[in-house]
Amino acid sequence: MRNTKIQDPSTKETPSSKHQECLSRRPPRWFLDLGVWCLSGAWILGFGVWSAAGADAPKLTASQNEFFENKVRPVLVKHCYKCHSAEVTKVKGGLYLDSRDGLLKGGDSGPAIVPGDPEKSLLVKSIRYADPDLQMPPKGEKLSDAQIADLVAWVKMGAPDPRVGTVTAKKSTGKDHWAFQPVKKPGVPDSRITNYPSLNPIDAFITEKLTEKGMTLSPPADKRTLIRRVYYDLIGLPPTPEEVQAFIDDASPDAFAKVVDRLLAMPQYGERWGRHWLDVARYSDTKGEIKRLRDTPLYPFAWTYRDYVIKSFNDDKPYDRFIIEQIAADKLPLAKGDPTLAAQGFLTLGERFQNNENDIINDRIDVVTKGLQGLTVSCARCHDHMFDPISMKDYYALRGVFASSHEPKVAPLIGGDPTRDPDYADYYTQRTNLQQQLDAKVPKFRQGNQQANREILRERIELQNKIDALELTHPGAPARAHVLLDNEKPKDSPIFLRGEAENKGPTVLRRYLECVSGPNAKPFTIGSGRIELANAIASKSNPLTARVMVNRIWQHHFGEGIVSTPDDFGTMGSGASHPELLDYLASYFMEHGWSVKQVHRLILTSATWQQGSENNPRFAQIDPFNRLLWRQNLRRLEFEPIRDSLLAIGGKLDTNVYGKPVPLAMAKGRNFRAALILEPSGRAMDIGYTTRRTVYGYIDRSDLPEVFNSFDFANPDMSNGRRHETTVPQQALYLMNSPLVVEQARNVVERSDVKLCKTDEGKIRRLYEIIYQRPPRPEELKLGLEFLDDASTPADSVPSATAVDSARPEKGRPREQFKARQEARQAARKAGVRDARPLGALAEYAHALLLANEAGFVN
Repeated sequence: MRNTKIQDPSTKETPSSKHQECLSRRPPRWFLDLGVWCLSGAWILGFGVWSAAGADAPKLTASQNEFFENKVRPVLVKHCYKCHSAEVTKVKGGLYLDSRDGLLKGGDSGPAIVPGDPEKSLLVKSIRYADPDLQMPPKGEKLSDAQIADLVAWVKMGAPDPRVGTVTAKKSTGKDHWAFQPVKKPGVPDSRITNYPSLNPIDAFITEKLTEKGMTLSPPADKRTLIRRVYYDLIGLPPTPEEVQAFIDDASPDAFAKVVDRLLAMPQYGERWGRHWLDVARYSDTKGEIKRLRDTPLYPFAWTYRDYVIKSFNDDKPYDRFIIEQIAADKLPLAKGDPTLAAQGFLTLGERFQNNENDIINDRIDVVTKGLQGLTVSCARCHDHMFDPISMKDYYALRGVFASSHEPKVAPLIGGDPTRDPDYADYYTQRTNLQQQLDAKVPKFRQGNQQANREILRERIELQNKIDALELTHPGAPARAHVLLDNEKPKDSPIFLRGEAENKGPTVLRRYLECVSGPNAKPFTIGSGRIELANAIASKSNPLTARVMVNRIWQHHFGEGIVSTPDDFGTMGSGASHPELLDYLASYFMEHGWSVKQVHRLILTSATWQQGSENNPRFAQIDPFNRLLWRQNLRRLEFEPIRDSLLAIGGKLDTNVYGKPVPLAMAKGRNFRAALILEPSGRAMDIGYTTRRTVYGYIDRSDLPEVFNSFDFANPDMSNGRRHETTVPQQALYLMNSPLVVEQARNVVERSDVKLCKTDEGKIRRLYEIIYQRPPRPEELKLGLEFLDDASTPADSVPSATAVDSARPEKGRPREQFKARQEARQAARKAGVRDARPLGALAEYAHALLLANEAGFVN
């Protein structure tokens, strides 16, 4: 989990809190009349501080300086600087809070702090929420009691502030922000380091900054750590004991490079890295908010987009081509039925917003600009972007592009001739029958009264649900693509004043963002303009595209990007920790044919990535966030590799690639029926058990399984370049109590390579090699043997028939107890348990190993 301390003040960059999404509703009247500015993403009245601006900074005692640095500066950095610092293009209320001079000068609305008197200080009043019209942060985001108490104490002691310097207002329009400047390949620094045999360009950039701080890279990780790390990085699965040993035994200089190449060629690579992209694409198999009796919840062919993404990564499709296909595959010269058409699921598989066209278009603008450009363009829907040089004209120029496109009523077929499938005839019969029933409801609807019409609507939706279910589950159903097509007569969009569709302003021509293309960029003229939009984004002259993608790749190899806000490269995003390295990687990416796999190879063969993760107390004081990368970061696995690893360890993972979605957990909400259709047996008890990889799981946007939420699964309602990380009891409880985990503990001890071990010591050693990819330490082996010796059930035995038969009703025992046991067995089977016997001692020990942190973290 990321450290929340502020950065050392001696470093160059200033941490920035995450940019808040702008609201699309009309601002309240007081907002327009008074003029306001932002604190922690919220709006407060302007204020100034005491006079004597520019006076010499008073000498602070050691205790005062420590209080400010530990209690005050972190709050200002996290909650104030995004709107009140010299780095902001539009400073709110004329108030600068990033220097003592700024505090002394104050803002537009008079004093906010009376040093020594918190009760007369407007700042204290606002953070206490004493006035309903003056609350900061508002919207229920009140500071904690401890933070409020610290600020009050600071004001009471006279608001001592060690910061010196004069505030200079930033006159920039934002267009000179680094992210909008052309990518220029920098020269590789001439850096040397002695504890590594060779350096690649990445190491030269990293060690240059480390040397400036008197730091070095950490010693390299051992071979067992390296192979485990690279397996999880590239394919999301652990290496087998045999693969680990083969790497250890390979003494050739290119031993690790061979492992990297082999993993990049495996189909599991696309499954791992395709899932990262599906987060960005807000992938889901359902529509989210729909109008009852007007729409159905399923995207029956969403899986074709998921498969397209996985295959694109496996094929190392050039990233510029990948972009163009996702935005405008319909405009490319493709053969009829080309599966590439499924690429447009990137645009079409978002939230439906009860079929509100403007919200759907806004979602498409957001996923394109945030996902591909790292910009929050949707913030300009109702006003010019408050921080970045993105105007309402920019937003509505893009709106015209998507408003000039439509989804066809019948999704086009992709793949080969469906009639050659032996199951197609049965599918065709069922599909034709359902369609005839649906068509028969139309004339009845026109003749009936209101109540009858409502019933007809209900019946039509039920029939359409059955059709969607048939398309999604029948083995003979042909694959189709969710696509966009150009309207026959494309139109430019007017500006919606304040974001209100009924309040139209001037019309703007369809074009791309001025901050990227320049003010003289030509308007789009080819159909809707999507193909021109795609080419503008995929261009080598675009300063954002390559930077954003290599930053995403870097993030998944190190746990944090060179820019720690991967979806926001704008002025409110974090600065780049290594800007020259970012540009070098972006240039390398484009020079090597936009090959993602080439970037993997460069990163993974660097000494920076291969270094150990051990802590260095002195370096941690200098760089507590490890932004300079003096060690590798310890990273927690996401839900997908955790679940997939459990199945792989148990020897039960289905390694088939591609296909329709499968249920991962019992749906408990309103869309249970939608999940139920995924089970071919038609039995509710079979829902929730599958041995397929988690990437093929059915994703219900409006009813995610609780386990997904517990393990910080990406929110499918919006583009997610980085998942949140939480530590909650449900995570440990799932591993402790989930029948799926318990069953894999049973399965791993039933593996032939474990059962062939003749002694308990041999079995314990084998379990460590399978689960942790290392042998046990002497003390671990000793504890394991003691556990098996003390266990009431011998390690090699199985539960007796008496234990299995205990579920049978004894004479005189109430039938209710027997019924309860039957229901418990059914519930277990729903969750995936196929064996209700109690665990033997060795399986219990394996279960304990699966629960340990080492199984869920990569160092």
